[in-house]
Amino acid sequence: MHIMLLLNLELLIMDFKHFISTKTKLPYQEFEKCLATEQNEEIHIINGIPRFVDADNYTAAFGLQWNMFSQTQFDSFTKQPISENRLEIALGQPLETIKGLKVLEAGSGAGRFTEVLLKYGAEVYSFDLSDAVEANYENNMPHQNLTLFQGDIMDIHFQDDFFDISLCLGVLQHTPSSVDSIRELTRVLKKGGKLVFDHYKFHPGHYLSLYLLYWFFIERLKTQNQLKVTDFLTKIFFPVHWYFKDNRLMQFLLRRISPIAFYYGMFDLSKEQHYEFSRLDTHDKNTDHFKRHLTERGLEKKIRRFEFQKYEINHRGNGLECIAIK
Repeated sequence: MHIMLLLNLELLIMDFKHFISTKTKLPYQEFEKCLATEQNEEIHIINGIPRFVDADNYTAAFGLQWNMFSQTQFDSFTKQPISENRLEIALGQPLETIKGLKVLEAGSGAGRFTEVLLKYGAEVYSFDLSDAVEANYENNMPHQNLTLFQGDIMDIHFQDDFFDISLCLGVLQHTPSSVDSIRELTRVLKKGGKLVFDHYKFHPGHYLSLYLLYWFFIERLKTQNQLKVTDFLTKIFFPVHWYFKDNRLMQFLLRRISPIAFYYGMFDLSKEQHYEFSRLDTHDKNTDHFKRHLTERGLEKKIRRFEFQKYEINHRGNGLECIAIK
């Protein structure tokens, strides 16, 4: 009974009235277990979350990942402002200034940035293509400023010119098309609104290491087997990285042959926390179905297809970070 009451409370809190059908442009009306338009276009509500996509899609590995490592990257869990600092730098403005703004968060994962956005008073509409939205739900609901849904970045169920900020960190390189994703994120953004995203950067080192070779084989495994393999690789390689953690030359050489992510020196974490970060990101970088790397010139060429008032590209974060004003 308590769980049902909580689900009903969260349904009342979430803002479903602004969802529209992207086919007919009709608004959805809320019913007990679904959203539906006047033309009987139905969207199921499962575990309190509207599902605009089929559960079976190419992001299954990410869904498993974020439900397993559901709090690993959360500032409230690490007790370090890692997500907060990254978000503020990416936005290019003090976090205090987002209070009351409508923010679309595309590709939320387990909700590490959702937590920060809510902390600073933004009205957050957060989604993921995978069932990672369920981890986000567990981590951040109930909250009066949060609406969650499972959806596709290239088919966002909101009207044009709705959001003040479209935020997309750690996602575009994993979508079928960076350009089509940017186009849809821009469509739902208000005139004068801010688009914030990052993208993997091309680096010759990717082709001078075993990085892509590991990915080529691991990505083709079944989802459950992928996690077993990446956990095994982390168990083998992490102690080696840790032993040579203060030796820059050895770290450089290890990155040529090691398949794992290793962040010593970047974050003020315990050895145990570093190990969990390595488990998480080793799985992340070896199981993505789509993987693209762009040069700054290549990204700028794509951005110029859109009539942004202005934009800037910076080398930081996952590689390249962009802020564009519609």
